[in-house]
Amino acid sequence: MPTLFAMHMANELLSVPVAAATLFVAAVAVAVAARRLRGTMDQRRLPLLGVMGAFVFAAQMINFTLPLMPGTSGHLCGGVLLAILMGPAAGIVTMTAILIVQCLVFQDGGLIALGCNIINMGVIPCLLGGLMYRVALGPAAKAAAARQYFAAWIACLVGVTAGAAMVPVEAGVSGVLQVPIGQFLGVMVGVHLMIALCEGALTFAVVAYLRHVRPELLGLEPNDTIRDAMADSPASRRPGYGIIAASFLTTALLLAGVVSWFASTSPEGLEWCYQSRRYEKVEQNVRNESPVVVAIDRWQKKWSPMSDYTKRAAPLGALPNESKLSVAAWPHVDGWGSLAGVLGTAITLGLLYGVSRLIPKTSHD
Repeated sequence: MPTLFAMHMANELLSVPVAAATLFVAAVAVAVAARRLRGTMDQRRLPLLGVMGAFVFAAQMINFTLPLMPGTSGHLCGGVLLAILMGPAAGIVTMTAILIVQCLVFQDGGLIALGCNIINMGVIPCLLGGLMYRVALGPAAKAAAARQYFAAWIACLVGVTAGAAMVPVEAGVSGVLQVPIGQFLGVMVGVHLMIALCEGALTFAVVAYLRHVRPELLGLEPNDTIRDAMADSPASRRPGYGIIAASFLTTALLLAGVVSWFASTSPEGLEWCYQSRRYEKVEQNVRNESPVVVAIDRWQKKWSPMSDYTKRAAPLGALPNESKLSVAAWPHVDGWGSLAGVLGTAITLGLLYGVSRLIPKTSHD
């Protein structure tokens, strides 16, 4: 069963009018981003759409224990990283593809909540996080390493927490919450501040890697510091774009197929808080009796090929039994989970490759 109180919003958290409105806003935002992408995307960066989409999909499967909050876990969002590497427009399009695959194939996030998830995890982190990154970075030609890493941390803190703060707002406007919205907002922001700190570390690592091997992929003009660092590694010896793409794709497959076995088995922050600290059951904190929401939720449960990234508990087209899930052991060596991760990575890569083929050729010499 999908977690209700998480950044991937479930169907039950929204009313139909709010879901329809947010889906419209998300569609407009994605359309504008795609239009902008068609006119500005450098052909040399087009392969990054699929590769980085696959990398973020795989990285989102790895739950990590949150600092200062033992017994809780979180996972990468990835929108800020995509905005830093490819720009906000490309980040929005890429996150949209990831969220569609997660929703339709793995029932990760509600179908009726797809618009909210695109806004919260794609539009807001990419736009706001990307803006904060550019402001903190300053002129790219003068960006020292420390300044760039600081800019990435700030962008993650602002982008991730701002997107997470929208979840209680959207649920509150829907009128389905049975708990005070202030408490929900406070816990949501607090948990995702911790997640943003960890996300900043991964973003830091990716930026440091690319800064060393291909700074132009970060939009940097090699300044004296970077030239000195590259002096002992001439362009002929530095990895080409194909090798860079292959390194990210290989990492994505390892994350999805193997590293996911060692992900934290602790509940996500909001689930843990509301189950263990404030209320007895998460499900009692939301009441949504809309027949439309119920019908869409049932449809999604019937036709999601690998719900919750594992083998279906019932044949495709049939409702699974609502049984209580046991706590997974650690490490959780799961062949079905590995298959789901690799399959999702491949689908995301293929979908975004198709999107990149629709972008007209533009040269940026």
